[in-house]
Amino acid sequence: MTPRSFPPWLLVARLLGTVALIGALAVALQPGILPPWLGPVFLGVFLVLRVGSEWLMALRYPDPEGRHRRSAILNTLIAIGVVAFWFYLRKRGL
Repeated sequence: MTPRSFPPWLLVARLLGTVALIGALAVALQPGILPPWLGPVFLGVFLVLRVGSEWLMALRYPDPEGRHRRSAILNTLIAIGVVAFWFYLRKRGL
């Protein structure tokens, strides 16, 4: 397997994680349209799929430059920030 080719299921998991994040933010920004319990479910799916797939890619397909590991660390930090922003939106009632 070349360094740039990854299994399709891993790339799909990353994409679905991003879609779940968009869904969680849509639930937070437009309350009343969808059930409120759906937001935390979307956030959990985002964390498992997006961050999990990033770390899986970093651990299973390491590269000599360490780009995958740095990408996984950066995505984890961004995910923490996004989850904090989501909770801020929920607390403010936006």
